[in-house]
Amino acid sequence: MACDRRESAKRFRERIERYFAGREAEGRFPTEAGLLLELGLTEEEYAAYLADERYRPELERARLRRMDWLENQMVTESGRATGCMNALKQEKNGGYADKAGQGAEKRLVIRLEGVGDGAAE
Repeated sequence: MACDRRESAKRFRERIERYFAGREAEGRFPTEAGLLLELGLTEEEYAAYLADERYRPELERARLRRMDWLENQMVTESGRATGCMNALKQEKNGGYADKAGQGAEKRLVIRLEGVGDGAAE
């Protein structure tokens, strides 16, 4: 069933919840593409729903649920960390970035002492 922009936010949330429940029962990751298919939305329509203050909180909540699923799989399921981290780096799943912490500058010192007679001069 396609979404109707007159649909209440409550009904919209129920449909999103049904999608997540179905994926959970199947043991499958709830993707953004799968959600759009379930809701009957094109990417353009999805963008319009994100811009609508009535529906944006529900779609943001769905994004956070996908992030939560990935984060939990990453730390609880052996062998899934790399795949989950790659998925989390996608903007639609959180946009994680590999960043060094503040002040994490590294310094490498090379000493040439004792490398042959006069080699370090």
